[in-house]
Order: sequence, then structure tokens, then C-alpha cells
Amino acid sequence: MIFFSIWTRLTQRVMQAQLEQTVPTPWYAPALLAGGAFTLTWWRVAWALPLLIAATALDRYRLEMAGAGWRIEHFAFVGIALAWLLRTRPGLKQFHFARADAWLAAFLGVAVTTSWLHAPRLSESLKFFGLMCFGVLMFGFFRAAGAHAKDFTRAVWALIGVGVAASAFGILAWLLFPLGINLGAQTYSLETFETFSAYGTLFDSNTLGMFAMATALLQMTLLLDAQFARWRVALGVGIAVTLLAVALSLTRTAWIGLAVGLLLIFLFSPRRRWALVFGGAALALVAGALVASSALAGGGGALADFSAARLLTSQSVFFRLESYARAWQGFAAQPLFGNGANVFAQKYTTAAGTRDWVSNLVLLTLHDTGITGLALLGGWLASLGVATGRALKRSGSLRPFLLALTIAYVSLLVCYLATSVFWLGWNWVYLGLLAAGNIAANDASTVDEN
Repeated sequence: MIFFSIWTRLTQRVMQAQLEQTVPTPWYAPALLAGGAFTLTWWRVAWALPLLIAATALDRYRLEMAGAGWRIEHFAFVGIALAWLLRTRPGLKQFHFARADAWLAAFLGVAVTTSWLHAPRLSESLKFFGLMCFGVLMFGFFRAAGAHAKDFTRAVWALIGVGVAASAFGILAWLLFPLGINLGAQTYSLETFETFSAYGTLFDSNTLGMFAMATALLQMTLLLDAQFARWRVALGVGIAVTLLAVALSLTRTAWIGLAVGLLLIFLFSPRRRWALVFGGAALALVAGALVASSALAGGGGALADFSAARLLTSQSVFFRLESYARAWQGFAAQPLFGNGANVFAQKYTTAAGTRDWVSNLVLLTLHDTGITGLALLGGWLASLGVATGRALKRSGSLRPFLLALTIAYVSLLVCYLATSVFWLGWNWVYLGLLAAGNIAANDASTVDEN
């Protein structure tokens, strides 16, 4: 009876979170989340990575505790990682530490040191630094737990399944919003009319758009490989769902990333003409989403004009450029080591009164950690890219999965030049799986050679 009462109160707060992204939470909510994740992972250790992937797709929901907004993935990680460690008892070698990891550690060292020296509110910088450390922990866990071929492929399929499910929920939120039911949609005002776009369980519409875009590219790459012929119907349905979510998110950055991904598929897939088919379908869905959003906004007989206005409006672009100019000035003041983690948000606010953000990953890194931080982080990413390139040269059953992850992540990096979510958990899922895939592909190739 006590458990039922606790569960009822928790679910009521979850339903309240449909309207508010951050809600106060009782002490037992984190314990239930971590305990539930621990129990499921202990029961089926193979579920560790799929469960954590699912948790990262719920980053819209934050639990207010100790003055910070904690996401579901934070508590789930504690339970999942602890159960995995106790069940598998991995040796030090299984964590696959590499020399390039020192660059990432040095980057974190620069971030915390410059925050200590320059942050107006050190506590705020340390909160963001904790988020950065969590991302790195996620990377290490996925690299260690996904380094075997079976675990790696299961995780990639889970990433696809979660992406399709999150996209479907976003579409449902978009459909129900005009009926007065908000499951995750935001409005966008433009002079004479107002449109809305979905974000579902993700942080905002931009996040949903990029999440769905990457999932669509994963499926497209696998669909074009003969190895997955029996999965083509399921993959085709998943592609349609994720492309529709990309369109309805009204995220221009995701559309650009999708175009880059389709170009990469065209260049590296043995069935190039299908990239053109996917591109045509995506263009049709985007056009349809623009027309539909304009019609719902009262476009009347001028749907084309309203749709073009929504597509070409420069209001958000101007906001970004203003932030970029401030970020560059901050970088110029501290060019070598930067100003500290999340200092920009402590100094500037948006027109809406919220804390401002540098949406360009390169500029954000320069502002926070200077040239030194950008060189360290960029060098680490480049080393991962080189290792991935070497692994892709090896033929084998894992190559399509690794190629799909590579195409999806390169497209995400392009998106991060305009809308960065680099320090959200699911970004580090991709990075961790890339590293795990490199290890698994190299191990499989070595076994085949022997």
C-alpha cells in the first residue's frame, strides 16, 4: 500500500512534467529511478546499454534537487553502471583506455581551472562542469560495455528503436497540440502569425529534429546494405516516421544535417540512387510540414507566402549572430584558456529574459576554454575519427553499423555549428558507440584473419 501511494505521487509528478520541463521532486524519486534501473540491469545485464539509451531520450524531464535540474539519465546511469560492474566484474583492460583520453582529461582540467579563476558564479560553472564530466563517463561506459560485437549491434538497434519511438511521440504531440493537449510542443511567433513545432520527450524542437535526423540516417545506411534485406520493411517504416518528425520539428539545422548525411550516403553507399529517393521524400515532407503549420496558423489563401516566411525568417538567425559576437569578444579577452564553463550564460540573457547560450560548438568551446581547450577537444575528436576511418577499412558484418554511426555523427557535428547539444547525454552515446564499434570491428577482423 505504501509503495502504491509512492508510485501514484510519482506518476502524478511525471504527468505534471508534460506541462513543465523542470519540476520539484521528493527524495524517493531518484532512488526509485536508480533502483529500478539497477534491478532491470541486474536481471538482464544485456539491457544495460538499451536502458541507458532510452533514458537519454527523456532529457526533457528534469528533477529539481539540491538547486540543480537533474535528468532521468543521471539517476539511471548510477543504477545501470553499478549493476553492470557487479554482474560483469570487468578488468582494467576492458575499459580500453587510450592515449587520446589524456587530451579529454586535459580539456576537463582546463575547463575547471579557468572556471575557478574567472567565473562570476563558480557554483553555476561547476554545475555545468559536472554535466561535462557526466558526458565523458557516459562515453567511457558505452565504450567498455559495447566493445563486443553482440553488445555493440544490440546497442545500435536500440538506438534506432528509441529514436523511432521518440519521433512517433513527437508526431503525436504535434497532432494533439491543436486540440489543447500538450505532450511536448512549443509555439513560434512571427509577426502576423504563430506556428508550433513538436519536441515530445526531447529538450526542445531542435533537439528532437537532430535526434530524429540522426536516427533516419542510421536506418537509411542499413537499409541500403544487402545484409539487412529482411529488415527493409521495418526500416522503411522507421525512416518514414523519423523523417516526418524531422519535418514537423521545423528545425532548419536538422534539415541541413540531413542533407549532409544524404550526400555522405550517396558517396559511400553501393546503392547511390536511393539517396536521391530519400532526399526527395525528405524534401516533400519538409514542404508538407511548412504548408501544414502555415495552414494551422491561419495562412488562408497565401500558404506559400506564410510557409516561405517561416522558412526564411531571420529573427532567430539575428539572435544567434548577436550571441556569436558577444562570445567572440569574450574569447578575445581570454584567448588562451577562456572564461570558464557556462560563463556566457552567467553574463548575458536573451530577449525573453532567459540565460543566453552560444549555439555554435566551436565558439562555445573557444569562449569557455580558449584556444587550448578547442585544440584538446578537437584533437580528441580527430583521433576518434582517425580510428573510425581505420576500422571502416576492415570488411565484416559490423562495418554497416559503424558506417551508419559515422554518417549520422558527422551530420550531427554539422548541426552543432548552429545548434549545439554536445553536452547532452545522447551525444555521448554516439561517441561511445563509435569507439566501441572501432574495438569490436578490429577484434572481429583479427579473429577472421586467424
